Amino acid sequence: MHAETQLVGVGTENDEDSIENLQRHCEMYLYGAEGPGSLFCDRAAAAFFVFAGLHLITTMFIASDEPGGAAGVFHRILDPMGCGSLLADVDYILDSPVGETTLRRCVANKCDALATHGRLNWSSQAPEVQAVAIDRAKSAQFDSALYALDSAVGDLADALALLQPRA
Repeated sequence: MHAETQLVGVGTENDEDSIENLQRHCEMYLYGAEGPGSLFCDRAAAAFFVFAGLHLITTMFIASDEPGGAAGVFHRILDPMGCGSLLADVDYILDSPVGETTLRRCVANKCDALATHGRLNWSSQAPEVQAVAIDRAKSAQFDSALYALDSAVGDLADALALLQPRA
């Protein structure tokens, strides 16, 4: 599943700033993936972590600026540098099945329906996404895919660190 990457086109000041910003997004994601810890007994804190996670995954790897455009800011930055293959594991996991949908579509729909648009409630979600929360096997697929994504983002952060020039 891990793609070998030949680093090309990296080295300009703008590229270095972009890589640094991508690293920061990975750090935020990984921080959120740890969860709020003892704050889970606080409904507002738990909801914050869920919504923040949905937004980060969507921004980092799913949302496109234009129809048919690159999925997520990471592809929009890494692809032109010739480093888009660093996202192979992330894309594989996002496209993995979760019930009758994929993790990518599930996260995008949850973000759209519960955190951004829609009526910000349960019924705003697509039926196949609602089913993921209701069915234990589908919910386990979702959880497993998210844990795999956590690991892949950690690996991606390590790979991005190698793109940064050494002082």
